[in-house]
Amino acid sequence: MKYVKQHFVTGMKVSLPDVLNRMEDGIAAACAAALEGVGTVSAGEEPAASIRGGRLNLTLPRGPQGEPGPQGDPGEGLSDSAKTLLLSLLAGETEDRGAALKALREEWGLAEPDDTTPEAADADEGVL
Repeated sequence: MKYVKQHFVTGMKVSLPDVLNRMEDGIAAACAAALEGVGTVSAGEEPAASIRGGRLNLTLPRGPQGEPGPQGDPGEGLSDSAKTLLLSLLAGETEDRGAALKALREEWGLAEPDDTTPEAADADEGVL
């Protein structure tokens, strides 16, 4: 589909639906043409590009395999106290939700939420 530029001037009467539908048709055609132009991308020894049947085909070399990184410290996991607090919070079985959250924050070294923390914004919106 060949593009034909429209020239609009002040005072010109146009049908807005016709103009917008024509624009949408052009966008759809351009997207379809772009997708049709993509051929294959494969791995090979040397980089290469070719156009066959109007489609772009690329060959990209694999990069060198990196060395495995060191394993991080797995840590200690959750303490029994934290597990109990979390389970009671999730099950809705805690009598003092605020106290349970405070205990978890203290154990994990997290600050109490204030107007500068994301938790405070969530609490204001009733998310917590």
